[in-house]
Amino acid sequence: MVTKARSKPAPRRRDREKTEKAILDAVGRLILRDGLSGVGINALAREAGVDKVLIYRYFGDLDGVYSAYAEHGDFWWTVEDMLDGIDEIGSLADALKTGMRRHAAEMQKRPVTLAVIAAEPSNRTPLVVALEEVRERRSLELMAEIARRVAVPKGADAAVLTGLLAAAIDYLIARAQKIRVYGGVGIRTEDDWTRIFETIDAMIDGALAPRTRGRKKS
Repeated sequence: MVTKARSKPAPRRRDREKTEKAILDAVGRLILRDGLSGVGINALAREAGVDKVLIYRYFGDLDGVYSAYAEHGDFWWTVEDMLDGIDEIGSLADALKTGMRRHAAEMQKRPVTLAVIAAEPSNRTPLVVALEEVRERRSLELMAEIARRVAVPKGADAAVLTGLLAAAIDYLIARAQKIRVYGGVGIRTEDDWTRIFETIDAMIDGALAPRTRGRKKS
């Protein structure tokens, strides 16, 4: 008995994944070349080389593209990457020092993220909002995991400390794309950042140091 070989189904799923990736990759290129306001359905379709019908089919609308890019694109570090090896760190101060260095390294290799950080104060687009939501959620998840793994000194406000330091790092790295010096301090070379992190380390140690109450005057 001769049986006919079954014909293989068309790899539709693979084609869809390839198209979705092309669309999300195009978002980053548009941001770098044309700015946040340059990301629109027509521009996105042209940049990705796809019919705009597919953008609506796969993502629903432009907001759906923004959400997918924020969640699945290479915009922000993952909590897993930031926590790698942190169980070997014994104190909150050491965890934060390591975390700030990893954060800086992750920012320095993400030009799209730096472009968004530089533009977001004056350009509050739906894309910026979607990216902010992912950034805030992952930051909160990271702090919760760190607090679960290492002891937090009494009275320490680790959230404020990390927020201030991370914001300063973000700003300086974003500015370093255009300038070499900020306030008389170099912000571009490896030596510059070695100097910056020496002061960041001292700030972390000072903020987390045990607080002593002064004696009341009689």
